[in-house]
Amino acid sequence: MALQTRVDDLFADIVPARPGYAIGVIRNGELVIARGYGLADLRTGERIGADTAFNLASLSKQFTAAAIALEISRGRLTLDDPIRRRWPELPEFMEPVTVGHLVYMTSGVPEYFTLPAPRGGWASENGFTVEDALAAVFGSAGLVFEPGTRWAYSNSNYQILAELVARQNRTSFPNHMQVSFFAPLGMRRTWVDAPLEQRPGTARAYVPASGAGEWREAPRLSPHYGGSGMFSTLADLARWDAALFRDHRFGEDFTRTMLSTRAYAHPKTNDAFGLVRGIHDGLSTIWYEGGDYGVSTFMVRVPDRQLTVICLANFAEADCRGRAYKVLDAALLASPKNPTAGQ
Repeated sequence: MALQTRVDDLFADIVPARPGYAIGVIRNGELVIARGYGLADLRTGERIGADTAFNLASLSKQFTAAAIALEISRGRLTLDDPIRRRWPELPEFMEPVTVGHLVYMTSGVPEYFTLPAPRGGWASENGFTVEDALAAVFGSAGLVFEPGTRWAYSNSNYQILAELVARQNRTSFPNHMQVSFFAPLGMRRTWVDAPLEQRPGTARAYVPASGAGEWREAPRLSPHYGGSGMFSTLADLARWDAALFRDHRFGEDFTRTMLSTRAYAHPKTNDAFGLVRGIHDGLSTIWYEGGDYGVSTFMVRVPDRQLTVICLANFAEADCRGRAYKVLDAALLASPKNPTAGQ
């Protein structure tokens, strides 16, 4: 059975008149499958396709990390730099925190949404900004634990890194990403969503409504970024995948940095730069997952097979992780063990 047919079968439950998925399969640097299932916009009936832009949620972290990796490759930053050396206005409790602590989620910096919110809450409809989140973090009681002693997922780490990149380059983070990454790579349908912008061809996010099979829109109303906040498409993410793993557009040292792990005084050692190293059916993988209000995303690569699967969804509880691994299993069955075979 052809891979396209296998993938279509896996999404046969997604009826046309509902939110759905964009599924991409990259093999040997080529986007061999780019399929949409369901609607990008329930009101207009616009269907999901390869060029539909989705909220990436935490898949954004690898791009924030890439901006840090680029600073490192240019000799302008190191993982061991104390963050206050580059940003002296920070509160004293940030003194022991290094760039590496932030990248690898071992800083002890509190998660912003566990702190009092300046606009009444941390939900999207509260309209909070990255500045609000950082003000809450830096105005808090201090670090949750000594840096390097524990691992704790915190979006605040990557919000701080985004602001650091902006300060280093004397521009806004959205502009820096556009100039340094998206434009050079031809990622014309990728952007950091601050200020907020509903561009044509963008999937609207949805959550279940009260009635069975009914949906209500879950608009993004808070322009925060760093840990999330990016939008992109299957086609553009394929360009990023090629730049990082195949073409080494920013140099091999940059790629090595992006994929590097580091040991601290805790057992979690598989984090890379906004990426995670894993194992699937005995094969090494590089993956990351995202989830937001009405959004699910997942991207997984099997380097030994030069195979990547992307799953983007515009509705709550879409389980892109589970769906992506089903597609990956189908692609592995259809993929030669020698990744260059048949070329």
